[in-house]
Amino acid sequence: MNDNIFLLAKNGNKDAIELVIKTVKPFIFKQCGKMKLHGYDFEDLCQISYESVVKNIPKISKDHLDTAPSFLMKCIHNTLKYEARRALSKPEAASIESEDKDGIRYAEKLISEDDTEKIFFKDYQSSVVKEAYASLNLEEKTILSFFITDPYGGLKRYSELYNADYRKSRYLKDKTLKKMKTFLENSSEDDFDL
Repeated sequence: MNDNIFLLAKNGNKDAIELVIKTVKPFIFKQCGKMKLHGYDFEDLCQISYESVVKNIPKISKDHLDTAPSFLMKCIHNTLKYEARRALSKPEAASIESEDKDGIRYAEKLISEDDTEKIFFKDYQSSVVKEAYASLNLEEKTILSFFITDPYGGLKRYSELYNADYRKSRYLKDKTLKKMKTFLENSSEDDFDL
């Protein structure tokens, strides 16, 4: 193609601009044919490419008119890549009634054998119990651990190991359990007050 046509197109000559577009049209068709974007058809992508050519013609350097076609092709390529990134950054909206690639409706995938409400409350309750346990001092945690691991002989082992009176150990265990129960009751009242 003649360098003068690019110079005329740069100066705003409409016929020269159309001729430049015709020159890069095969490249545009090839690039747009490769792309498959949700919400865009082939004509949309071609239109975006034509706009890119028109916007970038004034940027052609007078000193480098011989490289103008490759400059415009690079501009088209970059514009299409930018449009693809923009389109792919927005997730595709899907209906709950639509099917995935295997033909299974999304609504069928949502049905679960597990009772999520029970799982939530179980996890919630265990976190509250952990908080209650964390509120205990070291001696209370220790006696509670002995009692939980062995409810029938744990207190006796604790009193022997720590040289503590068995009745005092029992009293400490009862006091610790009462403290835990109070913490749990107060925390459940606080969380469910509306």
